[in-house]
Parts: sequence; structure tokens; C-alpha cells
Amino acid sequence: MRQIHLTDRPLLSEHEVSEHNYLIQTRGFTLLNDFLNKDEVGLLKATMEQGIQEFRPIPGVERSFLDRYQMHDLINRDINYGRLLEDPRLQQLIAPHLDEHWIMYAATSSSIPPHGSNYSSRLHVDCPRFHPGYIFNIGVIWVLDDYEPDNGGAIKMLPGSQHSDIKPELDFFEKHCIQVVCKAGSLLVFNAKVYHRTYENLTDQWNHSMTLNACRSFMKPRMDWVRFIPEEISNQLNAQARRLIGFDTRLPTSLEEFFLPEDQRLYKANQG
Repeated sequence: MRQIHLTDRPLLSEHEVSEHNYLIQTRGFTLLNDFLNKDEVGLLKATMEQGIQEFRPIPGVERSFLDRYQMHDLINRDINYGRLLEDPRLQQLIAPHLDEHWIMYAATSSSIPPHGSNYSSRLHVDCPRFHPGYIFNIGVIWVLDDYEPDNGGAIKMLPGSQHSDIKPELDFFEKHCIQVVCKAGSLLVFNAKVYHRTYENLTDQWNHSMTLNACRSFMKPRMDWVRFIPEEISNQLNAQARRLIGFDTRLPTSLEEFFLPEDQRLYKANQG
């Protein structure tokens, strides 16, 4: 399997980081073009499309039916999804909002079928908690197909909605939202409290993206990623990716693990 390698990507300049941080703090989202190249996009899409084909909803479980176009285990199938977590630019973009020890809450694909929609088409936020001036979660979207209003890729976002605890009505949202338009390979970073929804796919082609929900280090992730992800994948990842998966915030299951030497602690010191 060909692998992508992002650890040597040039870091964002101080000016770029400041600009992206300001946009996230104010309007709630920011966009980086040409974040991944064409080959990297192609490798990620191939695994995603295979996962969709192989997925079978669990009879009687509505959530598994609703999520049939949103894969939660791609990082288990393909190390390239773990390689995304090694990118040092993620730390530059997210740490200013969630502190340097942030971790991964969820890693979920979002694919919109031809002439259809997926569960993300509903008006929603990815973080229900609200505290003025404090960000609990940051959303990240790796765009794998062009985001255009007529191809199902454009995501609609309501700028500044993270500053209010009032849920907007759908007609108000549609009147004041912005459609984010960009090319495949772009990266969208946003406050997860921003109201948003995906656009209906009006074409004959699938539209794919990969999402990550980042949270504070003291918060509980959606999955026990350390146990969920096969060791043959997690053992190959760098220190940053392993921290995001949760290797620095594991809980001891015995007094023997609790009293391990400092350099072997499961829950590292100063993790928030």
C-alpha cells in the first residue's frame, strides 16, 4: 500500500497562523487551499469508497443506517488516515484554541451519494456545549472532491453562530449562511459550535470528504481509539498522532499501572 507522508510539510508562517486563528475566533471557520496533493486525495478516496461498498447497517439500529455514508473506522483500515494525524500544521491550527494537548474525539468520513444526501445534511452543530469565549471542540474537514454549489460538495455555514446558544430556524439559516466553495485537497477548520449542513448532491458522482472532531485532552472521545485501532497501525505513527489517538491520556486499570515509573505513566503529566 502506498503511504502519504505529511511530517515534512512546511509549517505555516506566523502570519498565516494568526490569520486563520482570527477567522476561527470571529466568523467561526477558515479555509486552507492545496493542503493535500492530488495523489494523496486519490489514495484516501479509494479506501473510503471501498469502505462504503462493504458497510452493512445493523438491522434494527437506526444510527447505523443513518451513518451508512459516514465511516467511523477508516483509520483501522488504512494507515494513511493515521498519517493525516501526523501533520504538524494541525497542531498549529488547533492548539491555539484547545491547548497543545488536544486529542481526537472522532474521525469520520462524509460521503454524499449521487442525487442524494447524508446525515450531515440536517442543520446541526458538532459540539452541543456552549460557554461564551471557550471552545470545546474544533472541526476539521479534508476536502476530497471539489466543494461547489452544484455538485453536492459545498457545505453551508452560519458565520458567527458559535457566539450564541440560540439554535437558528432553518429558513433563517438558509438566508444568512455562506456556502464554502473550494477545490479537492483543501482543508476547512471550524469551531464545532458553528451551525452548518451539507448541500444536496445534484450530480451523478459521489462527493467525499474526511472529518476530524478535535476536543480538549480531559474530554472523553467517541471511541477508545487506543484499543480500537490495530497496533500494527498505531505503532507506526509518530508521537503527535499517538497523542491525538489517546496514548498520553490512558487510564490505569490496576494499581500496578497507576504506580508505574514517571516515564511509563499511561496518563502523562500536564495533559490538561
